[in-house]
Amino acid sequence: MTLRRKLPAELTDVLALVAPGTGLRDGIDNVIRASNGALIVVANPYKLERLGLISGGIKVSCDFAPMRLYELAKMDGAIVVSPDISTIHYANAQLSPDSDIPSQETGMRHLAGQRTAQQTGGFVVVVSERRRVVSLYHGQYGPHVLEDIGVVLSKANSALATLEKFTRRLKEEARSLTLHEYDGVVALREVVGAVGTFEYSIRIAEEIEAYVRELGREGRLVQMQLEQAFHNVPEQYDALLRDYAAEGVSHGEVRERLGDFSSEELSDTMELANVLGYGSVGETEELLLKPRGYRQLVRVPRLPKRVAERLIREFGSLEGLLEASEEELDEVDGVGQARARAIRRGLNDPRNLETSGEIL
Repeated sequence: MTLRRKLPAELTDVLALVAPGTGLRDGIDNVIRASNGALIVVANPYKLERLGLISGGIKVSCDFAPMRLYELAKMDGAIVVSPDISTIHYANAQLSPDSDIPSQETGMRHLAGQRTAQQTGGFVVVVSERRRVVSLYHGQYGPHVLEDIGVVLSKANSALATLEKFTRRLKEEARSLTLHEYDGVVALREVVGAVGTFEYSIRIAEEIEAYVRELGREGRLVQMQLEQAFHNVPEQYDALLRDYAAEGVSHGEVRERLGDFSSEELSDTMELANVLGYGSVGETEELLLKPRGYRQLVRVPRLPKRVAERLIREFGSLEGLLEASEEELDEVDGVGQARARAIRRGLNDPRNLETSGEIL
């Protein structure tokens, strides 16, 4: 399975500035419809002046408006807009970034735009007059081509369909894990399979979130569908790693290492077993693990993580939790009678979940 490369945070943050419905995007769309080009620098003008990056042009200092941006783009020079998109400071300005800054761009606008972004660490938008393409640069990152809203919506919907397939698979794997946990042991093979599915699901959700930022107001329905499809998945993933990471292995470090895995590594059961701390176990089917109980405790409503940690420390494993009485649970700091009853009720009969679907 191939996912779109995860965008750097620096680029995802600025996508909100050019999302459909924003004033800056409306101005850019007007420029494209008129078959014009533009070089828009979103930065503090005093910083540009201090660095000697800007010369000439017209000092406008007027309130930002999409139509003003469109009209000023008819001139060839750069337009300087304040970081909060409230003021247009300069129009038809000449940019003079450091020519020693490396760039693969060839067009004058794109070359100046990329070098200015790198030198200032700021955000630059370049609209190609002939190709009608919008390129984004932010600091060292870019170009990122701003796609048509219809294309982005199509990709987002496709990613949502893929995510729904993975969450259905997660429910099946979680159901099997739960039943085997209550039998006392789980095969490492089942755990690494679920870990791979969870990690793919997380990556797909991150891709959809990037689309939502790019869609702006047009992404509200996609956001709602994502929240519904992804409900409780991150919490279940965290609980799975807490349950089955080997002794002495931090579940947080496991998540971090898995985040750097390639698609091929995520499909390799031995690689996944190794990152969980079982690097020398041989065939994963042969190793049986005892659950600590985090996956089942996370299903108990309004149970704080710190209380779940105390319960695991007190009773040692899911088996110990299952054998504990309400009175014994009540004695754990932070539990209390009502919470002890809720825990007991939540743990008592997981096999009912097989038909109710209350797994994730």
